[in-house]
Amino acid sequence: MKRYQRGQVMTEYVIVAGILAVALFATVPGYDRSVVGLLIKAFQDAWSTYSYTLSYPL
Repeated sequence: MKRYQRGQVMTEYVIVAGILAVALFATVPGYDRSVVGLLIKAFQDAWSTYSYTLSYPL
């Protein structure tokens, strides 16, 4: 009986991981990028602002 339960958990894991992958890499309506692309762009903008701030002399 436990053998079948172990297989069920693996199946559920694969299904949930697949749904998350599609959700993260699918293009967001209204934008030309996916969620991952938007997150990368946000990190780039934040790093650009941070490095610009650090370039000011004290």
